[in-house]
Amino acid sequence: MEVYDYRQELIDLLNNTADDPQSLLQTQRSLTTILNILNHYQESKPVKQNAPRFVQRKVQSSNELPPQARKTLKSLLTGPANDEEKSTSITSSATSSSVEAPKEITEEERLAADNRYLVHRKLSGAEINHRYYPEVILHALPFPVEDGDIAQLDYEQKVRGLPVIRRITGDHLSDYTPEKVNVIEYGELKRVPGSDVLQLSKTIKGNSIVDEAPENTIVIDPFKYPGRDIKPGMVIDFAYYDRGNGLTDAKDGAIRWIHEKQDYDTTKQPAKPKVVKKPANPRHDYEKKLDYDLHQRKVLVITGIRSKVKGLKPVVDKHHGLFRGLDASAEEKVSSSKLKREIRDADFVIVCIDAIHHRISQLANHHAKRYEKPLAIANVTSNTAVERAIARALNGDPAYAESSEDLKNYK
Repeated sequence: MEVYDYRQELIDLLNNTADDPQSLLQTQRSLTTILNILNHYQESKPVKQNAPRFVQRKVQSSNELPPQARKTLKSLLTGPANDEEKSTSITSSATSSSVEAPKEITEEERLAADNRYLVHRKLSGAEINHRYYPEVILHALPFPVEDGDIAQLDYEQKVRGLPVIRRITGDHLSDYTPEKVNVIEYGELKRVPGSDVLQLSKTIKGNSIVDEAPENTIVIDPFKYPGRDIKPGMVIDFAYYDRGNGLTDAKDGAIRWIHEKQDYDTTKQPAKPKVVKKPANPRHDYEKKLDYDLHQRKVLVITGIRSKVKGLKPVVDKHHGLFRGLDASAEEKVSSSKLKREIRDADFVIVCIDAIHHRISQLANHHAKRYEKPLAIANVTSNTAVERAIARALNGDPAYAESSEDLKNYK
């Protein structure tokens, strides 16, 4: 029995399909109608029980299909040859249109067009675009990654075989509710007397659920983490899903990160050189050099030199602004949540980078972008540098001052 070969017509149909939505939709309708026709005439023949429809059956012979069916099928594949066939094709398309309505594009599909994907944060690591990113990758990023965030991936660069996370945006899907994850940071592991298990009963920061009362402890079985050699004395981050049940939820958590000793050991700090204190300049000694008005807007100045925090206040006062200083000299005391809160309440953010940790400047930049706050960088903690940085933030100029910046506006 001769079998009609439709493969070339199918190839011609696909080759003649343009990339516009109308052409793609028409091709989809044509292919759907072809399958319906073949399946319709196949049903008249006896079929083995449970045999799948069309996909795994013999293709219809051209002699087995009625003339009108063969005519319609060929018209769909190669296009109508005359006015009568064109009319048949239009009728067929209209019928198909009533059955196959175009699907509405979802938020996630629109984001994916720009290589942006929803972050599903886990207790350890995260799932982004159906790929698992281990905690070691997330920990190396200069910005936090939270459940419900939108990650922009760079497929041109890879880390451990995964697309690089270029940045985290402040966008969130309207129909996605993030699952709250609490993290106990810098928790000290101790052995439970008379057993092989360990317990978490306090943290270095002293700001978590286990620090609230002596009886608040979390038991950790090292055998749940093969290959990680969990031992007493380690300092870890422990994550759990917070469903409002306190320690009951924490017991079902997991170790997120094991800190290296240099990350938290503060017992062997190098001796700080003695600095001869210079008399602070009285406030009236400072005179503004640039002419702008802040109109009582809040300016957050982040610096790592504690002694100069209050000394920068006259700069903002002279320009009729509200000063807010953040002492970042103790890096371990400046958490991401604290920076986030301060930046969210400010109108402008100024970062003096001469004496702060790189992590803090990166977090400040991340949160300023998330909350759309103008940010500028002062290379040194001085009145002049801060005044110029505020002017750049106010005017929407680049965050960093150019090395050859024209100073003709200075008095």
